[in-house]
Amino acid sequence: MIETMIRYLETVLEQPHPVFGGLPICPFSKKARLQNKIFYQVLTLRLEQLHVDSQLRRAIASFHASRQHDVLLVISPDEQALSVAQMQPFIEQLNQILAPLELTAFGGHPQDTFNVQGVYTRQEPFINLTVQSLAVLQAASKPLARTAYYQHWSAENLQQIGFHDRNASALQSSAEKF
Repeated sequence: MIETMIRYLETVLEQPHPVFGGLPICPFSKKARLQNKIFYQVLTLRLEQLHVDSQLRRAIASFHASRQHDVLLVISPDEQALSVAQMQPFIEQLNQILAPLELTAFGGHPQDTFNVQGVYTRQEPFINLTVQSLAVLQAASKPLARTAYYQHWSAENLQQIGFHDRNASALQSSAEKF
């Protein structure tokens, strides 16, 4: 499973794409992967994994305490564990739990319909979630606003990834300059 996910990172997410201003779909993946900054965990993602003493919560605590990795990538071996409709509420609940740790999570699902100009950025081979430090993610993402990365993103796309109307407008304005 981990090897399949790494292959997906290499062949899809890390490849330059014109919809993203010639940058990779995930411009941070390759560097994190090559520097061994991704902590891979395989465990079934289910709603009950949000309970205090779940495997997921223990994996997050271990990731957060170690400071050795920048990304926790949890891959679910059970293709039926969460439906695509259950994934977003699951991630929202998890983000409420992660907020005091200044971490954030986002998910991927083989059936996720999120796309930017027809490029499905979350249709990964397995149900999964990524956990990262908010500070690290914001610092890495900030320079993207000065590139053509967001030029094809709609306001709805930007809102779906957590940018509010004001931030979405600013990103679209800066992207229009390119």
